[in-house]
Amino acid sequence: MKKTMKQIIMIMGILAIGLLVACGNEKTEKAADKKPEMHTVKTSEGDVKVPKKPKRVLIQYVIGDAYALGVTPVGISNVLKGSALEDVFDSKKTKDLGAWDAWDEEAVLALEPDLIIVIDKKAVAKLGKIAPTVYMPYDKLTTEERVTFMGELLGKQAEAKKALADYEKNVDTSHNKLMAAGYDKLTVSNFEGGLKEMNINGKKYGIGAIAYESLKLKAPEAIQKKIIDKDKFNVAVSLEVLPEYAGDVIIRNTYEGMDDMNKSKIWTNLPAIKNNRLVEMPFALGFYTDLYSANKQVDFVRDELIKVAK
Repeated sequence: MKKTMKQIIMIMGILAIGLLVACGNEKTEKAADKKPEMHTVKTSEGDVKVPKKPKRVLIQYVIGDAYALGVTPVGISNVLKGSALEDVFDSKKTKDLGAWDAWDEEAVLALEPDLIIVIDKKAVAKLGKIAPTVYMPYDKLTTEERVTFMGELLGKQAEAKKALADYEKNVDTSHNKLMAAGYDKLTVSNFEGGLKEMNINGKKYGIGAIAYESLKLKAPEAIQKKIIDKDKFNVAVSLEVLPEYAGDVIIRNTYEGMDDMNKSKIWTNLPAIKNNRLVEMPFALGFYTDLYSANKQVDFVRDELIKVAK
C-alpha cells in the first residue's frame, strides 16, 4: 500500500512538472509570436530593417503622409497653429515632441516606438539606438516617390497607391475648374516677404509648387525664365523690380507681424492689387509638403483663385 502511494505521488509530481514545462513553452511561443516580422528597406543612408506592420510610429514633419494612409503616429514634431494638420492631430492619441531638430531621447524612449521616421539626418544614429530609424529626404523626392516610400515603411502600399490616385484626381479636377474660370490665360505669382525684399517662388517651393507643378498654372515670363527654367526654388528681389514678376493674380504668403504692403506705391500700383486679385495664403497652411496638407492647399488655392477671377 505504501509503495502504491509513493508511486501515485511520483506520477503526480511528474505530471505537474510536465504541465509547468508545457505552460512555459506556451508562454515562450506566445512571446516569440509577438516579435514583429521585419523586412529590409533601402534608404539614402543604407539598408534598414523595419517592422513589416509597425504599430507605434514617430514622424518628423511629413506627418500628413501617415494620416493620408490611415496611420495615426504616437509621436510627431510640432504642428503649426493654422495648418491643415490641426484637423487630424489629437493630443490624446499623439504626443507632440516639439521641434524636429530638438527631440528629447527620454521622451522618445517613453513612447516605446517600433519605427521612427526623421528628416533630421543627424537623428538617425541617435534615435536608431531606441528603434529602427529611417531618414526621409523629403526635399529630394517627388510627391509620388515620397508617399510610395512612406507606404513601404508603414506597410501601407495599397493605401499609398489609392491616396496618390485620389490626390491626382483632386488636382486634375481643380485644374479643369481653374481653366474654366479663366486661368488658361491669367498668370499667377507667389510672393513672400515685405517692404525691403520679396521672395518670388518657383515650382519647387511652397505654394509655388502647388500653383505651377500641381495645378499647371501659368507663371509670368520673368518667373518662368529666371526661376522655373533655371530650376531654382525662389529668388529674392527688391520692390523696384517686383512689377516684372507680378502676374495677373498674386498669392501672397501671410504671417503674423508681416509688413503692410499698402505703404508701398509700387505694390498698390500693381495691376493685380488694383483689380483686387490678391489671395492671402496663411503661412501655416502652406508650410507642410505632405499629402494631407497638399490636398488642403490645392482646395484653398483653387477656391480662392476662382473667387478673385470673377
